[in-house]
This record gives sequence, C-alpha cells and structure tokens, in this order.
Amino acid sequence: GIAPRKGICMSIRARIMALVACFALMALVVTGLGLATISDYNRMMKDYGRAYENAWRGERLNHLVSNVVMESRGVYIARNREEMDTFVTGLATNLDEIDDLIKTWKADSSPQELRGLQPILNDTQTFLTVRRDLIRLATDGDQKGAETRGVASRDDRIAFQNEIERQVDDLRAKLASAKAKADSYNRRRAGEFLATALVGIALMLGLSLWIVAHFITRPLHDVASAIIKTSKGDYDTPIDDSLDAQDEVSHVWQALAVLKARAQEAERLAAAKAEAEHREEMKLREILL
Repeated sequence: GIAPRKGICMSIRARIMALVACFALMALVVTGLGLATISDYNRMMKDYGRAYENAWRGERLNHLVSNVVMESRGVYIARNREEMDTFVTGLATNLDEIDDLIKTWKADSSPQELRGLQPILNDTQTFLTVRRDLIRLATDGDQKGAETRGVASRDDRIAFQNEIERQVDDLRAKLASAKAKADSYNRRRAGEFLATALVGIALMLGLSLWIVAHFITRPLHDVASAIIKTSKGDYDTPIDDSLDAQDEVSHVWQALAVLKARAQEAERLAAAKAEAEHREEMKLREILL
C-alpha cells in the first residue's frame, strides 16, 4: 500500500531551500573555523616575530657593547690626539646607537617584557654613563684618566654582557617555542579542517539523499503508481487525500482523489443506466411476446 503522509506541510521547494540552508550553515561553520585559524595563526606569528625581534636586539646590543669596548681600548692606546679623536668618534657613534636601540626596544615591549628586560635596561644606562664619562675625559685630553675610568668598570661590563647573553638565550628559547607552537597548531588545524570537511560532506550527503528519497522520490513514485492504477480502473488503491497537507505532492493526491471519485461516480451512473436500459429491453420483449 501507499504510506499515508498526514500533516506534512512543507513544500518540495521549502525542503530544497532547507537543504540549501544546511549547506550554507556548513559553509559558515567552515568559514568561521577558517577565520578563527587565521586569527590564531596571526597571533602566533606576531609572537614569533616579537621573539625574533627581541632576540635580534639582544644580539645587536651585545655586538655594540663589544664595539664600544674595542673603541675604548683604541682610546687607551692612541699615539696622538688625532688618533684618539678617531676612536672617540667611533665610541660616541656606538653609544648613540645603543641608546637608540634601547629606546626602541622599550617602546615596543609590553609591561611583562619590560619587567624581564629591566636588568639589561639598568645596566645599559650605567654602561652608557661610564663610557660617556670616558669620552669626556678623552676629549679633555686626559687619556690616562679615560683608561682608568674604563678599566675600573671592566667587571661591571663583563657582568653586563653576561646578562645580555643570558637574555638572548632566553629569547632564543622563546623563539624556538613560538615556532614549535605554530608548527603544532598548523598540523592540528589541518587535521581539524580535514575532519570537519569529511564529516560535513558525509552528513550533507546523507541528509540530501534522505530528503530526496523520503520527501521527493518516494512520494512521487507513490502518486505515479496510484495514477496508473486508477487510470486502469483499480479503485482499491489507497489515495492520500489529506486536506491539511500543503505540499505539491499532496495537491496531486487531492486532485487524484477528486478524479477517482468522479470516475467511480461515472461508472456507477453508467452501470445504473445500463441496468435501466436492460430492464426496459426486458419489458419490451415481454410486451412483444
């Protein structure tokens, strides 16, 4: 028999639109996941870039300090005023670059990063003060005083560079950690995207097949079979003539129910007419006989 479909009120168009909406929802989910991935990845790349920049600044600072030490030694061993002035100029240039580097580093650092950099920042200011004092002495022609001032701060300078190297090692470790985290996140997200796509495709395929089979193919097959049987005079075929259903197939069922009723009425009238004619014919025969 034909399964009843009482109470179904969604049209085929509405069902197809609902299916399209499901596809759109899936697209929104994938898009949302993509946007979240981009946001997280950009944040990780920002952290990686900051770690890389900080590591470079630490190495650059250490290099400049070494340059200052070499220029200072040049001041100590200069053979004349002209030669000493050349080393003083190089010394001042490196000190100015250190000062600019520290200012930029402080401006770009977060409060948490500044707390970690505070030992270097303090030692840098001390180092700059001592070396600029050395420049002042050398400029005044006191070469021996400049050497005494520089040598006296040698232990502090060594400790300063050791602190820089320690900070650079920490920054390199953060750089490696940021890179490892980004690589791990990239692999994990790739797997999540693949799983989401496969599950989404499987669900949407199953839903599409179910909607097509349950709400379109099977109802159309049932109504087509009923039409064929009714056209052959098989009025025993159940007809779903539910009046509360509003989909297209229900309209066809309702029309078929009307046609079936009219066909049955026509056959009943034809049979009644034939019966009446038969009785009239029998009466005529009786009269003739």
